[in-house]
Amino acid sequence: MLQIGRYNTLVVQREVDFGVYLNPKEEEVLLPKKYVPPHTRPGDALRVFVYTDSEDRPVATTLRPTAVVGEVAYLEVKDTTPIGAFLDWGLEKDLLVPKGEQQTRLRAGQRCVVKVLLDPRARRVFGSTRIARHCRTVADGLKIDQQVRILVYRFTKVGTVAVVEDAYLGMLYRNETYELLKIGDRRPGYVRRIR
Repeated sequence: MLQIGRYNTLVVQREVDFGVYLNPKEEEVLLPKKYVPPHTRPGDALRVFVYTDSEDRPVATTLRPTAVVGEVAYLEVKDTTPIGAFLDWGLEKDLLVPKGEQQTRLRAGQRCVVKVLLDPRARRVFGSTRIARHCRTVADGLKIDQQVRILVYRFTKVGTVAVVEDAYLGMLYRNETYELLKIGDRRPGYVRRIR
């Protein structure tokens, strides 16, 4: 099944003047000509990122977004409109953070931590700066002393709040932090306590 907002390995079905169609007819996806690797032929398997175009049709690209569905990233706001903010995530179509998914109003030029999500009904990828709303509350799968990936999210009086493994919120207490951190920094960390 086609996974919107993620990498898919799809087979070239047919060539057209403006690109190639991947996947069988019932779930076919266009890979525009400018992204088709040289010497690609029907039957070849390609690893592509799939998202939706402005008309909500699935489209593929060989460009690599900064983050896929379920991941967090530190992105720059390119523009704002009445419906939300548009962030640069490495693709031609910017990532929309709707107004209702903004923790505070975003401004062009600002950078922010955003979680990439998928609207299951519309099958549309969007972003959210309401990180806590989209993090899991039960730390299943984490163990004491386990090495994890963290992304610095914000600062509080007691320390630094980080997104752990793109899924949980964690606290780096001030007295346990041994380097100067900035919002958006990615670092390895270790689980000391689970609450």
